[in-house]
Amino acid sequence: MRRQILYLSTLLSLFGLEACKQGGNVATDTENDSVKVEAKTSEVENETTSEGSKPLDVSKYWAQFQDIYEEGDLDDIHYPLTKYAFIDIDGDGVDEVWVRTENDEDGAIFCFDDEGEPVLVITECEGKRPSFGKGWVGVGFPAGGPSYYNHYAIVKDSHLEYEFTDFQIEDNHEYYMGETEITEAEAQKIKAGIDFTNTEMKPEWKEITHK
Repeated sequence: MRRQILYLSTLLSLFGLEACKQGGNVATDTENDSVKVEAKTSEVENETTSEGSKPLDVSKYWAQFQDIYEEGDLDDIHYPLTKYAFIDIDGDGVDEVWVRTENDEDGAIFCFDDEGEPVLVITECEGKRPSFGKGWVGVGFPAGGPSYYNHYAIVKDSHLEYEFTDFQIEDNHEYYMGETEITEAEAQKIKAGIDFTNTEMKPEWKEITHK
C-alpha cells in the first residue's frame, strides 16, 4: 500500500495537491460524503465487544501501528498515537482498530492479516476524514485546482480485499485498482459492487495505557 500512496502522492503533486492540514471536508462528485463514525468499544483495553471477536491486546501492536501509520500517511508531520477505538467495518463480528493522535487530527485504521499482523486500511488527517459504509472506508478531498481524489478501501471478512481510487480532473477520471490503472468500464463494475450508503458511527475512544 505504501508504494501506491507514494505513487499517487507523486501524481497528485503534479496538480498542486493541497496540504492536509488546511482543514475542512469537501464534497466530491461521488456519494462519499464525510460522516461521523459509530462503533462499540469494550471497557477494558484487551477486549473487543463485537460478537465473535477474539480478545485483542492493542498495546502489543502499538509500536507497529505508529510505524506503519507514519510510512503510509501523506502528511509530513506525525504525532504519537495515543487512543484507539474498535470498529466493525464489514459487519462480520470481528473488529478493526482505529487509532488517533491526542488532538484527533491524525490517525489510521488497521485490520489484520492471516498471520495476525496489522495491515493499514487507510490514514486520516485534518481535511482528509474517512467516510464509512458497509464493507468500505474512504476519503475524498480536493487535490489542487479542478481535481479531486477519492480513495476507497474495501474490507471483507476483516481483511483488506482491495483498494479503488478515482482521480478526477474536471470531467476526466483516472481509475486505479490498487496500483494498476483500469478502464472506465472496469471502474463502473467495481462501483456497482459497492454500496455507497454512508454508515453513521460514533467511536468510543480509549487512551492507550501500555505501549
